[in-house]
Amino acid sequence: MKRPLVHHGLAAALPIMASCSSQAPDPGPETVTMETEPAPAQAQTGTADASESAAPSAELIARGSTAFNTGFCAKCHLEGAVGSDRAPNLGDSEWVHCDGTVEGIMAVIRSGVPKDKLSRPEYPFAMNSAAKMNLDDQTVEALAAYVWSLSR
Repeated sequence: MKRPLVHHGLAAALPIMASCSSQAPDPGPETVTMETEPAPAQAQTGTADASESAAPSAELIARGSTAFNTGFCAKCHLEGAVGSDRAPNLGDSEWVHCDGTVEGIMAVIRSGVPKDKLSRPEYPFAMNSAAKMNLDDQTVEALAAYVWSLSR
């Protein structure tokens, strides 16, 4: 259980706004709440199985890479999602807050991760929800596709 899915990304064209918060994120009306996700101590681990939906297109993954690496995601996860003292490496195949499918990753991006649910208490910020960061559905999908691709 070493890998929470944490996201702070915005597409470069979106308005610049703070990506990290010392307060719990506001999940907004169209998000999945963390109560439906297991706490890190009870988290699901392992890789997504072959029954997950079709792999995202190379174009979608490329759009997600651009959004991740030119937006706020890279401020905490660093370019290429290698991780830092602020956020984990997203390039392995272990999952804490979801099952590792694109749909599961999208749910985490939409809901965010409150500070008390982070896998490592020393991470300084909660992960804001997509709604709080004004991410549209296309950006959420592209970011999830990119993060999914990192573990393949």
